[in-house]
Amino acid sequence: MTAKGGSTYGGKAIIEVSGHHCHISRKDLDVIYGKNYQLTPLKTLSQNKQFAAKETVTVAVGDKKIEDVRILGPERKNTQVEVSLTEAYHLKIKPPVAECTCPDKIDGCVIAEISGPKGKIKRCSIIIAYRHFHTDPKTAQKIGLKNGQLISLKTTGQRSVTFHNILVRVNENFKPRVHLDTDEANAAGLKDGQTGEIII
Repeated sequence: MTAKGGSTYGGKAIIEVSGHHCHISRKDLDVIYGKNYQLTPLKTLSQNKQFAAKETVTVAVGDKKIEDVRILGPERKNTQVEVSLTEAYHLKIKPPVAECTCPDKIDGCVIAEISGPKGKIKRCSIIIAYRHFHTDPKTAQKIGLKNGQLISLKTTGQRSVTFHNILVRVNENFKPRVHLDTDEANAAGLKDGQTGEIII
């Protein structure tokens, strides 16, 4: 089906809303929670082998901080904190909007103090995550998408909007889900599990 302007509808996608969270490396977890500490799964996430952990951290920049930031497991190669634009205003920082990769290699990445019960670290770690669409290769091929492509998503409801610049991320372990942060979801009146229309 073709939309106005020549765009093509690629079917519906489930929307998930991501609040602030922290991905953590083994090295940093050893400092914050103790040597060889193992994260405790609290809730299974939709993506394979991903989970929200029981453990949380405090993220501080200067005299501003956000407490009870949930760690998502499993451990990552690099520690990364994802916040919304509203939270960035609270912290009085301007983090880059970036793909979830290696934060210390991203221009403008913000240094934060991340602390837990056993210690604290300072890392160039804060970003605002690019809105993105996780999908498996089979679904991507069916819709006509490639890894790294940018698509749009049209929502429904009283506050419907069309989100642009949604980054496609293709991996055999992914399930088709669009991830928006809390600012984006609130602006469109969205909740977890609602669907939107992919526009290519």
